[in-house]
Amino acid sequence: MKKTGIIMLMAAMLMCCLPAHAQLGNLINKGKKAIEKAKDVKKQVDDAKKTVDEGIKKANGDVEFYYMDTYKGFYRSKSGKIVIESRSDKKTVYSIEKNGDITTDDGSKVGQVLNNGAINCHNLSPYLTVAANGDVVMDGEVIGRIDDAGKVAWEDQVIGKAPGINKQVAAYIYFGILNDKQTITVRRAQIKEEQLRAEQARLKAAQEQEAKRKAMAANQAKNAQSSSKKASTNTKKSSTTKATTAPKVKEWSIEKGSNRGFVDANGVVYNSAHRKIGQLPNGSGDIKDENGSTIGRISMGDIYDRSGKVCTVSSGGSISVPGSNATVAEVHAGGRIDMNKDSKTLGYCDVRPYEWAVAIIFCDIFKF
Repeated sequence: MKKTGIIMLMAAMLMCCLPAHAQLGNLINKGKKAIEKAKDVKKQVDDAKKTVDEGIKKANGDVEFYYMDTYKGFYRSKSGKIVIESRSDKKTVYSIEKNGDITTDDGSKVGQVLNNGAINCHNLSPYLTVAANGDVVMDGEVIGRIDDAGKVAWEDQVIGKAPGINKQVAAYIYFGILNDKQTITVRRAQIKEEQLRAEQARLKAAQEQEAKRKAMAANQAKNAQSSSKKASTNTKKSSTTKATTAPKVKEWSIEKGSNRGFVDANGVVYNSAHRKIGQLPNGSGDIKDENGSTIGRISMGDIYDRSGKVCTVSSGGSISVPGSNATVAEVHAGGRIDMNKDSKTLGYCDVRPYEWAVAIIFCDIFKF
C-alpha cells in the first residue's frame, strides 16, 4: 500500500513539471529570435550610417590618403582641411587657408603654402619646394616626386597615393606631417649607404669574374699551344709549329634603330662591319674611341661624356639623370632599354655590366 502511494506521488510531481519545461523552451526560442532581429536592425543602421558617411565625403570632396598601404586620414578639398586619424579615434586637423597659411584646429599657425611652390613649416623657411614637374626639393636636392596621378615617391620607393590632392598639399602631408626633416635625412643617408655597398659588391663581383675569365682564357691558350706543338712533333711535317690563335672572345650584339654592332667581354666596341670603334673600361675608368682618345668616363655607376655627367645607373639597371633621382629609363630582360615616360624602346644590348649597355644605347657614346 505504501509503494502504491509513493508511485502516485511521483507521477503527480512529473505532471506538474512538464508545463514548466515547455514554458522555459518557449522563452529561450523567443530570446533567440529577439537577438537575431536586433542583429538585423544593427546591420541596417550600420549600412545606413555608411551610406550617409560616403555621401558626406563625396559632397565635401574628401580624398583618403595612405602611407605604405596604411590608412592615415583624408583631405577635405571643399574646406582645405587635412584630417590625420589614428586607431584611438583621435584626430588632428590642419587647415590650408585661402592666404596660404597652415593652421591647426586651435587656430595656431604652423606653416605656409606659397605661390612659388615653397612650403614653410617646422620653423624653416622654406622647408621644402615643389617644382612644376612634381619634384620635391629639400636643401637643394630632389628627395621625392609627386606625379600627375597623385603617386608619391621617396627616392625610388612609392610611399603613397594622393589622387586629386594639390601637389603642394600632398608634399606637406607626406614630407611635413607623416615625415619630418630628421627622418628624411636619416633615411636618405641609409639609402645612399645601401646603394654604395651594392655598387661596391657589384664591382667586386665584376672584377672577380673578369679575372676568372682572363685566367681561363690564358689557360685555354696555353693548352691549345701545347696541343699544337705535340701534333707538330708527332707528324714531323714541319720544324716550325704553327702559331695558335686564342679562343674567340664572347661577344654581344648591339641594336639601336636600324644600326647594328658588337661589344665583346673585353669591352671592345665594333660597328656592323666588325671594325673597332671604341673601348669600354673594366670597372671605373675612361671610355676611348678607336684612336685611343678619351671620349667619356665610367665611375661608380655614373657615366660621363665629353660635356659632363650624362646619367647614373643603379645596380638593378635603373637609369636617372642629373638633377633628379627619379628613374627615367630601365634596362630590362634581354638587354632592352626602355624610357619610363612613354615605354619607348631605345635599343638592345644584353651585356654586363649595365654601365656598358647604358653607355652604348642610352648615352650613345659611340654614335650608333
